[in-house]
Amino acid sequence: MALLPRARANFIDFTAIALLCAAGLGFGLAKAGHAGVNQVITGTPDVEIDVYITGLKTKDLNLFKVGEPSAITIRNQPVKPPMIITKVEHTPKQVAFLAQDGKKAVSFDDPANPIAHDFTVTVKDKAEETDDGYVIRGNKIKVGNQIELEWKKYRVQGVVVDVRPIAPAAK
Repeated sequence: MALLPRARANFIDFTAIALLCAAGLGFGLAKAGHAGVNQVITGTPDVEIDVYITGLKTKDLNLFKVGEPSAITIRNQPVKPPMIITKVEHTPKQVAFLAQDGKKAVSFDDPANPIAHDFTVTVKDKAEETDDGYVIRGNKIKVGNQIELEWKKYRVQGVVVDVRPIAPAAK
């Protein structure tokens, strides 16, 4: 009577079994609606995104121009093609000091950085609307997202402070 050799599992076998289990778990979660990949798209509106850039040191206050494109990067992933700038606001960098009465604060232009400015740049693009927000080319856009704007003369980091749909024009 011949004895069969004992089968031994090795690293490759364990890896294959782990991958099959992970794939099965992912498939089961997606079917149950817990994976986030099956978001229901409720519309595709045009949205405006306000990006706040603080303390940008520049002498060129017309750095961002309305109507000009601006490439954006979200979570180190470039979003192509560039978005269009629709609005730009800027103010000199402000600092707060306590008033002489000690009860309220007053703000003044920052004397230590006379060329520092705060900008709010609004860009627009088409987005997919889901139950939990807007998705632009596969990236969820929410208030607080770090975002990078880049074009010919600048590459700056800012933060999303507002995302809103653009009302369709009346006909």
